[in-house]
Amino acid sequence: MPLSRWFGGGRPGLRDRVVNALQQARDGDADGAIDTIAERFSEALAELRSLRQPVDPGWLRLAARLAYRAADMAAAADFAQQALTRDEDAATWNLVGRLRVWLGHKDAAAAFARAAELEPNVFPVPYRVKRDRFTRMAEVALAAIPETFQEKLTNTMIVVDDLPDLDAVREGEDPDLLGLYEGATVLEHGLPERIVLYQRNHENIVADERELAEQVRETMRHEVGHHFGMEEDELPY
Repeated sequence: MPLSRWFGGGRPGLRDRVVNALQQARDGDADGAIDTIAERFSEALAELRSLRQPVDPGWLRLAARLAYRAADMAAAADFAQQALTRDEDAATWNLVGRLRVWLGHKDAAAAFARAAELEPNVFPVPYRVKRDRFTRMAEVALAAIPETFQEKLTNTMIVVDDLPDLDAVREGEDPDLLGLYEGATVLEHGLPERIVLYQRNHENIVADERELAEQVRETMRHEVGHHFGMEEDELPY
């Protein structure tokens, strides 16, 4: 085993992960390939470009997802569109829809609809609501947290944004993130506390009002749990 890999605990290096991820993408699991890469997406895209491999649909699908995770939305959209002209698939159409939301393109709905047409049991047509309706759902979700926990949330702000910050995505945050807790845990003091919910990402994965409200409740539970230093399987509510 190379010395560098020994110090890394046996974990494959980035180039090896890119090679493995490319095979996954060619086998039809481009989204799973991103889990194989796990980090350093911009560097991984550079590694992919350096491989002496055919630029086939699998290559393009992986490149699109790497560019997306690296916050290069325009490049990701270009790779995805090239992949679709060669071999149409629902997951890439859904990615194009998300990319068009990020890029502010008005035709995002058409891409989501095509994904849903191809795989209706996997990809919904997003359910969109106005900001005040989404904010009300967040308020209802927060009110559903038991009172014993509520009293320790009085200084916590609930913020609704469309999407995560692009600079944060460049630093490794998931562009599809649903929510974020910022600040100290209940055992710490001195930091401002905010729970941020990302409206467009919630809408992208639900088909109707009921599903949206349910997903907002689940995200709120999860982020409030972070305030109390708890993991998902530790939440008592």
